[in-house]
Amino acid sequence: MARKISELYEMQVYTSDGQYLGITEDFVFDDVEGRLAALVVSTGRRGERRTISYDAVKACKDIYIVQV
Repeated sequence: MARKISELYEMQVYTSDGQYLGITEDFVFDDVEGRLAALVVSTGRRGERRTISYDAVKACKDIYIVQV
């Protein structure tokens, strides 16, 4: 399913066991492969960010589910 990147910002991110990680803040795009390479997640703790490989994404609809 094709989606606009703008629809993917500010989505909640959870681990596959239900732990809340934060909100999507940015994305890393691999222009050689032509695909998303990573999510940048704002954890809400003093500007802390976490980068998660897009290969770890297990589901994305209303929220992201990631395996970390």
